[in-house]
Amino acid sequence: MTVHLLANPKSGRALRSSAIGQETLSRILADQHVIELTRDSAVASSTALANAVGAGAVERLIVAGGDGLVHLAIQQLAQTGIPMSIVPVGTGNDFAMGVQRASGPMSPAGTIEVDLLRVTTADGAQRWVASIVIAGFPAAVNKRANAIALPLGPALYTVAAVAELPSYRRQEIAYELTGSDETISRMTDTGMVAIGNSCFFGGGMLACPDAIPDDGLLHFTSIEGVGRIGILQHIQRQKGGTANWDEVQRHSGTEITLTTPDVELWGDGEYLGQTPATIEVVPKALMLMQTVA
Repeated sequence: MTVHLLANPKSGRALRSSAIGQETLSRILADQHVIELTRDSAVASSTALANAVGAGAVERLIVAGGDGLVHLAIQQLAQTGIPMSIVPVGTGNDFAMGVQRASGPMSPAGTIEVDLLRVTTADGAQRWVASIVIAGFPAAVNKRANAIALPLGPALYTVAAVAELPSYRRQEIAYELTGSDETISRMTDTGMVAIGNSCFFGGGMLACPDAIPDDGLLHFTSIEGVGRIGILQHIQRQKGGTANWDEVQRHSGTEITLTTPDVELWGDGEYLGQTPATIEVVPKALMLMQTVA
């Protein structure tokens, strides 16, 4: 089989220094004809992938990187049926970790179909998101983390959160969530909104503890009415999940519209655009071929 390889040049440094990453990638690529799609920039890599997919040349894509590279890849692979394997060597590997919670059976070919989120922002642009869409304080933390050049690994998000804390403020964000048997319309006074296809963000924080990436649902979490100390406590303790605290609202559904304007949205660690925005779950939108991290 011919396989196409897409790697993040920054993640590539981690890959070369990671025995696990090297072993996994070597095993996947053994006896394969490999076509390299990695370019010097994300735009160029995306174009190379789009051209290969458009030409019908991609039988399987190997992504060696983190959530940002997964995000880049799914813009081209969503709803194509082309299987993707992930070698998780990025700063954040939240989607790869979340996929381990998928409940569906593997096919005889070793593949599984998972859901994706389709996000339509205020400018009408549509983007696919694999893990979680965030707004509020975590979005500000994500933005600051992207501006930090130090190789801190998952600790990058903690450092960024502490640096962003003095600027913390809650936001009033109105939303309408549609489920299978109910519609919820609320105005939140929130420090964090997370809309998850899978459960993790920020290097393993459990923002949406109930989210399973093949359950056909999106999962909404809002941390409401808390100040700086409260939101920091949530971030510090999020590794174990804080979804049962009184100030946390959780719901699930199939589509949510954030109607308050001019709120920045981020997903998979990437800037998506501003509200008003609609996020819908698209079941079985991505074919994954399992790898061992």
